[in-house]
Amino acid sequence: MNNDLILALKEAKQKDSYVALPDDFLCKLIFSSISFDDSNLKESDVEKVLKGEFTGVSADKVLKIINQKNALNKVLSMVENKEPLNENALKDIHQILCEGTNVIGGLYRNVNISVKGSNHTPCSHEKVYDRMDKYFHFIEDGAKGDLFEYISYIHLQLLKIHPFLDCNGRLSRLVLNYELLSNGYAPVLFLQDVRSDYFKTVETFKVEKEIVPFVDFLVKEELKSLNIL
Repeated sequence: MNNDLILALKEAKQKDSYVALPDDFLCKLIFSSISFDDSNLKESDVEKVLKGEFTGVSADKVLKIINQKNALNKVLSMVENKEPLNENALKDIHQILCEGTNVIGGLYRNVNISVKGSNHTPCSHEKVYDRMDKYFHFIEDGAKGDLFEYISYIHLQLLKIHPFLDCNGRLSRLVLNYELLSNGYAPVLFLQDVRSDYFKTVETFKVEKEIVPFVDFLVKEELKSLNIL
């Protein structure tokens, strides 16, 4: 493991948990994840909605923000109560993200899809159940080697399978932070200035099956969060 990360974690362990996040960090966490899909979203929109002020924010943005907040609260509750990430929990989180939309949450896709901007085509819908079964077995087995490689795989493989029709990106980032928090680390923010590196390392895993670039990227982002919180 990265030496800087080891030292930062020693300091982090002085905290009981990162579950009780500051309001400004929660706002950035919600904004950063939604803005992957909605480039017109403003952080000020998120701030307003979290305060219960909806004036000037479109109904679809309000819904996304509230759903993201509720899904994040679900993840934080799971961490606090030491609830495992299993199939039911994953589907519950996805259902929260899709609440009030035209997508039925918690149901695996029954059609084949492609992902805009990616050279990788997700598996056919007939293979989703088998891939997800193997995915949860991997989670149940736990980390056998490097913890950050294990956490990275959980995030990346979910993106690669793309099991749902919508909200896969936001779901996978919630899953990533669930794993970090469950292991005593801080949640990560993928802000605009690192998006190109994020997409590049995700694509490298999807196409070339190479995980190290993303692991290195994740360690850098984790160090940033540990120094902020």
